[in-house]
Amino acid sequence: MNIRRKTIKLKGKNYNIGVYTYSNGRMRLRYENSTECHDITLNLEDVYIDKGKVILDPFIQNNGLMKILKKTRIIKEICGTITYNYVEVPVAILNMGILRTYDYDGVNDHLQKVSAYE
Repeated sequence: MNIRRKTIKLKGKNYNIGVYTYSNGRMRLRYENSTECHDITLNLEDVYIDKGKVILDPFIQNNGLMKILKKTRIIKEICGTITYNYVEVPVAILNMGILRTYDYDGVNDHLQKVSAYE
């Protein structure tokens, strides 16, 4: 089933939001188009975070992506920061319903994989 995916615009380029799963079951988000892809989240395996939260790459604060993700309500809220290697790293809660409009299959695949872990 191919549902039309919403895209975001960053610095004049359109990107899809891709939802994937890290090997430890955490959600991995990427923004990608036909020529490039970049991670939005980090997988800091030795850092504990609650279920349903993601660790954001601090770089997205600098390139303007954080603002876009908040405006589109993909990021429901920034619920804290952790200090990792002397860098303040934001932790966020995502809005799964809105995220589904960007990558329906990716969100469903992720939720299936996570339920298999439990």
